[in-house]
Amino acid sequence: MTIRITWARAIAAIVALALAGLLFAWSGVFNIAASSGHWKITDWFLHWTMRNSVRTHAAFTAPDDPKANQGLVSAAGLFRASCASCHGAPGVRPLPVMQAATPPPPISR
Repeated sequence: MTIRITWARAIAAIVALALAGLLFAWSGVFNIAASSGHWKITDWFLHWTMRNSVRTHAAFTAPDDPKANQGLVSAAGLFRASCASCHGAPGVRPLPVMQAATPPPPISR
């Protein structure tokens, strides 16, 4: 028996796969908790993507004079407002929920 692949069957197969994926996600069977960790390939992919994103965006947002004093004050305020809750700061521990995150954020010393 030969099964002919037509456009209608190909589209039906794609729709069926998408619905199966949505049904699987809706079921809640797969654990996506941050405390459960990642597979090695997933961990590699996420960090690879992060490094590429940071490198790309840093090329467009680099300051004209990175040693300017007003830039240091601005960076310190930005770190306190946006980063210290996860990474901590000298004399300040990260929030307890961030200490339990997977993977744990690098701690500032």
